Amino acid sequence: MKNNLQLHQTYKQSLILSKSMKNHLEFLKMNNHELSSFLKEVSLTNPFLEYTPSTDISLYLNEGIESKKSLKDELYFQLHTCNQDYNQKNAEYIIESLDENGFFNQDFDDIDTLSLIQSFEPYGVAAKNSLDSIFIQLKQKQQFLALQIMIEFEKEIIHNDLDTISKELKISFDQVYECIHQIQQCSPFPCANYSVDIQPQIIPDLEIIIEENEIHIHPKEIGNIYLEETSLSRNMNKEVKRYFQEAKFYIDSIHKRNKTLLLMMNELVKIQEGFFLYHDQLNPCTLNEIALLTNYSKSTTSRTLSNKYFLFQDTIYPIYSLFTSKTKEGSSKDSILNAIQYLIETEDKNSPLEDEQIVERLKEFELYAARRTISKYRNQLNIKNSRQRKKDYKKG
Repeated sequence: MKNNLQLHQTYKQSLILSKSMKNHLEFLKMNNHELSSFLKEVSLTNPFLEYTPSTDISLYLNEGIESKKSLKDELYFQLHTCNQDYNQKNAEYIIESLDENGFFNQDFDDIDTLSLIQSFEPYGVAAKNSLDSIFIQLKQKQQFLALQIMIEFEKEIIHNDLDTISKELKISFDQVYECIHQIQQCSPFPCANYSVDIQPQIIPDLEIIIEENEIHIHPKEIGNIYLEETSLSRNMNKEVKRYFQEAKFYIDSIHKRNKTLLLMMNELVKIQEGFFLYHDQLNPCTLNEIALLTNYSKSTTSRTLSNKYFLFQDTIYPIYSLFTSKTKEGSSKDSILNAIQYLIETEDKNSPLEDEQIVERLKEFELYAARRTISKYRNQLNIKNSRQRKKDYKKG
């Protein structure tokens, strides 16, 4: 696997950093858009740092397009600024496992950490589904009577039978009406405002190119960064020296960021080689595996790859799309989901497959999962159980 990465000289020295300086970890978190915006701003105030954006970046900056803040960035900010003790590893796992709706539909033993994430804004994040999201919103807003009504009187709410609710709870009709209004004010998808779907607003950090059946990783250039040393003088005052130290620190941090990103992406692409070369399904791969392969901590790996994108065959993908979970038996979740879908679509309508039978049939594809896992995945695919499917087949 070939990489195109040109590193210039880095500066290694101990610096006493001012409050305005960012540490190396902050640079790891930046994607190309954030990094270019930061450099443009700093180059206007630091006389030693020259930055000329690339053509693509320059067009983007001149248009002044502002991308929405990502949900993960918002949650990490609240996590790092909260006063409550928490398990960092579990907290990061929950945040990184959220689906496109901000839901966390997994069995998780650390209830305290999950409750902490669910207490963050937007209320309803990390819920199991849209209904659970509304429950969480009502709880966080301390609207407990509305929560009770929603849990105990689902049918009455659907049929607008407020009189029955009023009589059962011995409360006034106005109180019931107010609770219904509180429920209606909750959003089933509270994280929708954080999703970013507009491709032109995304600047890829890397490009994956296939040449003669070889995978090449090309970092996308953001422009030229130059340290202006001609302005150096022996008689520099402390303020000027600080600017010079800052400029060197920024350049060093950017080189480290680029090198770390490329190193991790190289390992990730090796694992997913079949996907890029032959359009195979993704192999099981987790953040922890990449961390072990690159000798970085899981948190550093998360910072480096989060909110980063790559260009492949004229389409921009988030780097996180290359990760896929695996079952306890070691099989890819994506492969099992596709296999379940296929087995259900081709099953005998007179004798639909039970979950235990699906477990056995999957072994024919060299896929392995427990019955509980099959039931969970079937529900995620909105596929009914065998008894319910049999009734539907008869009706059809």
